[in-house]
Amino acid sequence: MLTSTVLENSRAVIFIYNNRGIMEPRPMMDRLEAVFSIVPKAHAIADIGTDHGYLAVELINRQRAEYVIAGDVHKGPLESARSYVESCGLADKVDCRLGDGLKVTEKGELNGAICCGMGGFLMRDIVDVGPEPLEFYVLQPQNGQKELRQYMVQKGYVIVLEIIVEDAGKLYTAFLAVRNDCVEAYTGMTEYVDIYRSLPEDSLLWSVGALLEQDRPPLWMKYIEYLIYQRQCALDDMTEKLNHTDKYQDLEREVNFLRNLLENK
Repeated sequence: MLTSTVLENSRAVIFIYNNRGIMEPRPMMDRLEAVFSIVPKAHAIADIGTDHGYLAVELINRQRAEYVIAGDVHKGPLESARSYVESCGLADKVDCRLGDGLKVTEKGELNGAICCGMGGFLMRDIVDVGPEPLEFYVLQPQNGQKELRQYMVQKGYVIVLEIIVEDAGKLYTAFLAVRNDCVEAYTGMTEYVDIYRSLPEDSLLWSVGALLEQDRPPLWMKYIEYLIYQRQCALDDMTEKLNHTDKYQDLEREVNFLRNLLENK
């Protein structure tokens, strides 16, 4: 399958030849576009779990990176990525590697890494077993947000940016974590107040996103309403016998906390 990529209003549009030899445009998913928007410019970046390689190619095409390692643990998606990279004429700039997480990389190869569409616990493990602590990570966890954020802060990273994006009717969050000694280089700020450093360990904002709560972007209310809906469904599914359990009471407290966030606009 032949492909090519052009930019349309600063958005990647991937053209794919169908069986009749006609090029059909397929924009990069909104989720990946949003993730791309918070990736710092750097010499070398890894795209872990690259899937079809769309994000890896855009990092080069839009000059966000000079060299990309596109890694995937599954052979099928990696071969798709390799074919796409080759069709874009970028085989010398995007290195497709089969393997587990950052284990496909070596010390001194990278400035940062991107992980999308995985659980937060898996992302934590990927960061932990990498050959070295990188300068930054862009992470879009599907779950385990609290544990992942706490791990990154404990490892000496500062969460400097968080975003919400809606894609195909689903809401996703992503964040940029920069190593403490690299914050000025990547943000331009000589002084940065790390809101997570003073956040109590049991605060729900570790899951919700303390920077999101502070900035309240356009999708904020919809995002909080969705989190309330999730927890309320869990409460509704519990039988009357479970009403006095710790789990039930924790969920009730979380719902009340989230409702207060909505009320305190």
